[in-house]
Amino acid sequence: MAAQEEWRKQGDDDLGGQQRYAQSGLVLAADESRGGGYVTRALDQVRKRCQNMTQDRDTSDNVRMFESKEALGEYLGTDHAGDWGYLNTGSGWADAGKAMSWLYERVKATHRVDFVDAKVKQLETRDDRVVGARLSDDKVLEAEVVLVAAGAWTGELIDLRGRVEATGQAIGFVELTEQEAAIMAEQPSVLNLSTGLFVIPPRGRVLKVARHGFGYLNPRIVNSALPATTTARMEPIMVSRPSTRRDVGNVNRLPAEADADLRRGLRDLTPIGGLETRPWKETRVCWYSDTKDGNWLIDWHPEWKGLFVATGDSGHGFKFLPLLGDKIVDVMLGRGGDLGRKWIWRDSGEDGEGREVDGKFRGLRTLDQSRAGVPGMVLEEELKKTEGMDEPPVERSSLACCRSSSL
Repeated sequence: MAAQEEWRKQGDDDLGGQQRYAQSGLVLAADESRGGGYVTRALDQVRKRCQNMTQDRDTSDNVRMFESKEALGEYLGTDHAGDWGYLNTGSGWADAGKAMSWLYERVKATHRVDFVDAKVKQLETRDDRVVGARLSDDKVLEAEVVLVAAGAWTGELIDLRGRVEATGQAIGFVELTEQEAAIMAEQPSVLNLSTGLFVIPPRGRVLKVARHGFGYLNPRIVNSALPATTTARMEPIMVSRPSTRRDVGNVNRLPAEADADLRRGLRDLTPIGGLETRPWKETRVCWYSDTKDGNWLIDWHPEWKGLFVATGDSGHGFKFLPLLGDKIVDVMLGRGGDLGRKWIWRDSGEDGEGREVDGKFRGLRTLDQSRAGVPGMVLEEELKKTEGMDEPPVERSSLACCRSSSL
């Protein structure tokens, strides 16, 4: 709630101003017919959340229940959005690209931060201390404290196997007519918990559809990740990390199953017929930094002195932009409280998740009750299944990858 209060401030000098935040409302839906443990827990979670919200006098007017498929469909103007759900009119979405550009300019204007545009090859150590970062040109940036907040790339710099893992999520954009854009601008964001599919109402004439699921793995050998302990040798390890052109060629291409699923989202979650047959304006694979429980990993490294790690967004990090930095500093200073205990360095476990076992990579599975789809899919393998098929038409553009986040 504290983060959302900041997003709602609409002054030009506020984070949420100049169309960086839109309070569109959010419909959270689910399919009763899918059954099973995962969906049942997800439905219970939604119901409990809704009950808690409706008992709060400040939010009761913001929540509207849809107890049936017909009621939900009538409100959204769709036939297949879900079997039931609820609308929270107090929710909205933030434009990540605009927000980060705004924040970058503000930080740069302080003249207290030097931005270095370079690739980090590895962390630099001296005895049991991390003392800096070695860049791809072998220049070393030294510091008393090294804070690594590299998102889905963190596992290439630090051995986090079994704790944090990169997973790829499918995203697509289609262009709308002016009339269609006007219709969608009046719609809330819609997320179906059972499928993970969601759409975010556009500003302008581009509509985003995406899938929040277990995601794709991209197992690769990395050679210079900082070992888990100070006594271990640096050696090649297999981790899932974001894909590159060297891995899969066109990094923006979607596997056939993701393409079909996103088109199903356009069909089921929007009131505009025929969007599912439209050429993509852009497709992307957006990379999460996942943990087992969906909580961040924000803590001092237990073995290496001088190293602080802030990662494990699990797909919901950006919406906390207004306050996450302050919380990270609190943890660094030893005053993280309950949140610090939740984000503490966790045991990697002995189940083999996040590691290569008998020649096969076993992905870490996030069990935060928000994920849908098939766990353990490998991006390269899914793309190979697509070879020989007619590639869906895509118009070339320069859209940012994860350009929005629901709140």
